[in-house]
Amino acid sequence: MTVIEPIVADILGKLAQCGIQVYEQVPLQYGLQLRLIYEDEKAVLNIYHSAKKGISLVIGGKTGTRIRSMLQEIVSGHVRQQAEQAPESKHSWDDWIGSDESGKGDYFGPLVVCSFRADRGVEKELRAMGVMDSKLLQDWQIKELAQRIYKEFPGCMNGIVLVPKTYNRIIEDMKRQGRNLNDLLAWQHFKALEEMLSVDNAPDGVLVDQFTSRKTLSQLFQARRIDINLVERPRSESDAAVAAASILARFQYISAMAEMSRKYQIGFAPGAGAKVDKVGREFVQKYGKDRLNEVAKLHFKNTSRVLGG
Repeated sequence: MTVIEPIVADILGKLAQCGIQVYEQVPLQYGLQLRLIYEDEKAVLNIYHSAKKGISLVIGGKTGTRIRSMLQEIVSGHVRQQAEQAPESKHSWDDWIGSDESGKGDYFGPLVVCSFRADRGVEKELRAMGVMDSKLLQDWQIKELAQRIYKEFPGCMNGIVLVPKTYNRIIEDMKRQGRNLNDLLAWQHFKALEEMLSVDNAPDGVLVDQFTSRKTLSQLFQARRIDINLVERPRSESDAAVAAASILARFQYISAMAEMSRKYQIGFAPGAGAKVDKVGREFVQKYGKDRLNEVAKLHFKNTSRVLGG
């Protein structure tokens, strides 16, 4: 039995309950595509599996249709189920802050760090809401969850968004000092957390999704003599507070990319692959290479490909 077979069986049952028929199943490189029909409306549901992201459900088809609305409900139910089965956090704190970033591996757009404070009651609410690692969610799910988090937990979060122009200036300054992107990330996490820690009722600890083995952030806290239990751990998004922070950070990134696309009338793509290079060349052709720093992180290898290609 393959990894996705139990998921497919569960999805097929839910589709049948809604009256959605599967008229074709098409194998994909990393999963399966279900081609669906409901009355006179059609859509597809791609079910993927990867070692990094686990199971991902991606909906395709015309927006605003009944079948797509029903598919979104099915996918949301799957997300909630995954969240309920997520491993418990590996700490005993009753009140803590989680912190995560977005945009680190994306050529276009900002670098965003967000932090979120939770207690055990908030943790249960987040889990029930379907909060989980943003890498397991589609953009529409991230937007819905972020808006709910902002509405239901005001005052529990903080964030710093570095737009490309500012990002490029800081990175150049750091490179001259012999430092790199991880030093910038440590500073950005520190600034987001510092404001949340400057209160009388300090949390029991801080959990950060580890971005370097150098423990750069811990060193910053020590240098500033801030006495707090700080844990930097890989794959910390299994923790509810870090997962909420990851959703907020990705939401801010997605929103910034949408605004950039509107402003420059170019469809900016995430990531750092060939598609991104193509968009970069389109931008340079339209606005000139001197303005590339307004939208892109120039120290990426994409810059040489964009300008050389």
